[in-house]
Amino acid sequence: MKKLLTLLLFLSAPGFAQKVYLPHEVEKQAEPGGGLVALNQFINSNLEIPFKSSVEGVNGRVYLKGVVQPDGSMNQIEVTRGIDTLCNAEAVRVLALYRGWRPAMVAGERVSQAVFFPVTFKANAKPGYNAARHAFVDYFDKQFNPAADSTIAEYRRTLPVDDRGFVSGNVAYDELKGKKWKKLGEAKFAKTQIRYKSRFVNPNADSIPAYRISARDYNEGSHAAEVTFNSDGRKLSYTDYGVNGKASLIKDYDLNGMVRRQQLLTDSLVTDVYWDPNGQIRAHRDFPINKMGVKDNPYLMNAWGPDGTQYVKNGDGYWRAVGETPHGKWLFEQGKVVDGIKDGKWIGKLADSTQYYEEIYDLGQFKSGVAWVNGEKTEYAKPQIQPEFKGGIKEFYKFLASNIRYPPTAAKNGVTGRVMLSFVVCEDGSMCDYKVENRVGYGLDEEALRVVKLMNGKWEPGELRGEKVKVKYNVPINFQMETQRIVQYR
Repeated sequence: MKKLLTLLLFLSAPGFAQKVYLPHEVEKQAEPGGGLVALNQFINSNLEIPFKSSVEGVNGRVYLKGVVQPDGSMNQIEVTRGIDTLCNAEAVRVLALYRGWRPAMVAGERVSQAVFFPVTFKANAKPGYNAARHAFVDYFDKQFNPAADSTIAEYRRTLPVDDRGFVSGNVAYDELKGKKWKKLGEAKFAKTQIRYKSRFVNPNADSIPAYRISARDYNEGSHAAEVTFNSDGRKLSYTDYGVNGKASLIKDYDLNGMVRRQQLLTDSLVTDVYWDPNGQIRAHRDFPINKMGVKDNPYLMNAWGPDGTQYVKNGDGYWRAVGETPHGKWLFEQGKVVDGIKDGKWIGKLADSTQYYEEIYDLGQFKSGVAWVNGEKTEYAKPQIQPEFKGGIKEFYKFLASNIRYPPTAAKNGVTGRVMLSFVVCEDGSMCDYKVENRVGYGLDEEALRVVKLMNGKWEPGELRGEKVKVKYNVPINFQMETQRIVQYR
């Protein structure tokens, strides 16, 4: 019986084996959907340089060999020439995440093909890392700009981190008094239990238990990158903050560890990119930021189909992309795009093909719209209405001017600056989730937050396609010292 089983296995083996072709042996070579540029962008967004390598500095490539299968996935990935054990493993992990290959073709059939691919690791050494203290110790001048020479610094920040480089304790600030460092303040480390919901993790289910690590001051201003993990320790989201506490990079992950959405934030623009579950890039949008710090309507720049076919290029084409409704359901949207703006009829449908909205545009100008929410048909004059302070912008400025007080410490030191605050306006016009998005200090942050909290209940809620929704709102407050100590809000 044993001999018979062995014989059967031997005879059946050739049926399961599949020839692996070399690039020169196929009629059409395997290639990443969307092209090599799209694959490199995917790798750059997902690659996490190991902490030890990033601290010491690294500049090299890991050369990989893998087999692209007929279904577009890659397996049998191995290192042909590497950097070190940690970087090699990370290169293999990231390339294995990408399953959006267009397979090789021979005689009209999809076949397996060997592919050779380099992954670049580049990071400057970080001399501020103190291995004995497991912390970054950075120095700053009087204006709190980074100081390369610690002997001329007036401030010092100590940021403790774990083995992955994430904040692990209170972020402490010291001020140089004479020849000694005196404690100035600290941002408290917290590991907060939360409920998390994302269309990339659990789009059709309730929120899941998760936890967030952060280091925030009493104004909720962030002093270190914030990361959310599920109960198994898998990363769900990541937000990086600059020295001034302003967010500069946001990433959302799925449970496979793949970045599904990335946002790069500047003072004037938010660049938003997201990917399909197989790693195929799907859409790129640019959101201009207006004077109030609020995102305007996006420019729809580039869009790709599931197979990597590009439907919109540099703002022109036919947009087909996936979004979500205010209730967290998948939303499939399509319509013509000219110079990055909507034109003609646009349609949005849910995952079950139920129509969600239909809108008409004329080169970006909204003409009409109708939405179906919970079976009810609603017509609307504007697709989106931002929250508004009751009485309008003049009343908003008047409220600030009559309530804000220039902090004595800031006035004494002649400190000016722009404090950016954020909060959420709920469906009933109430406010919550206050946060200082960038720090100025000297009491300006606290005063701006105090006055903004007085606005609770004084807002008209925002709307999306005729439905009242929660909207995150940003308020910039400029403190200017003039002859008569006037505070300006612009």
